[in-house]
Amino acid sequence: MARDTKIVNDIQDDSTAELQAQIAQLKEDIASIAATLTEMGSRKINQARQDASDAYQDIYEQGEDALSSLKDSACSLEQQVTDYVQERPVTSIALAAAFGYLFAALTRR
Repeated sequence: MARDTKIVNDIQDDSTAELQAQIAQLKEDIASIAATLTEMGSRKINQARQDASDAYQDIYEQGEDALSSLKDSACSLEQQVTDYVQERPVTSIALAAAFGYLFAALTRR
């Protein structure tokens, strides 16, 4: 009977040691998976930041181009108005008076 107890205890000790080794291996595997996920998340965040920065830069450049085009158009229109006034001063004064009268009539109400 003592011999049976010793055999059972040896089997239990072996099983316990094996389970502890498996648990230790699982802990290592989980730590490795966590590190991998952290690294992947970090890479994704960095990529998202870079994509956002690139998109911002593209939009900024498009805005600058649009503003430059708008300034050019405004300068061109200003030059056209100046040329028209210089070529036809009497007509320009008459048009200005008519627009002034119309504006005054509309804002009076």
